[in-house]
Amino acid sequence: MDDVMRKAEELEVLVAELEALDRRRVGLGARLVDLEHFFRRAGCPELSQQALDAYVTTYAGRVLELADGMRG
Repeated sequence: MDDVMRKAEELEVLVAELEALDRRRVGLGARLVDLEHFFRRAGCPELSQQALDAYVTTYAGRVLELADGMRG
């Protein structure tokens, strides 16, 4: 039973870490979107595209990859 309690505590810690990481990830995604909009309005299409690419490939792409992995 001690093993079960230790693993339950480990799970609780891991869930808290994951929640904090998720909040940080959402914040980073929002910053990328803000930068993309800023650069587009400022007439900097290359920088706008760079921010959009980072969002699509690294941010959103990873989310989709993780979701796909959970289905399998």
